[in-house]
Amino acid sequence: MPHTILYVPFNASSRGQWTLRRNADLVGQFPTRDEAMRHALALTAALRTQQGQAVDIKVEDESGLWHVTDGSADR
Repeated sequence: MPHTILYVPFNASSRGQWTLRRNADLVGQFPTRDEAMRHALALTAALRTQQGQAVDIKVEDESGLWHVTDGSADR
């Protein structure tokens, strides 16, 4: 089964964009972390439904640590 990882890196800048990546590819940039996460969760659901892929979301915190979620529970 194919496996996709979505990445939401931490953004320390109050003016910068929050990015969402699918593996190494840029999916989009969003004004807030919540919007990036909403898009990541929607993409996760679509990939699972349409393509039967396993999907994890990795979210970076302000200390640089990555936390993994599969999107099935609240962050």
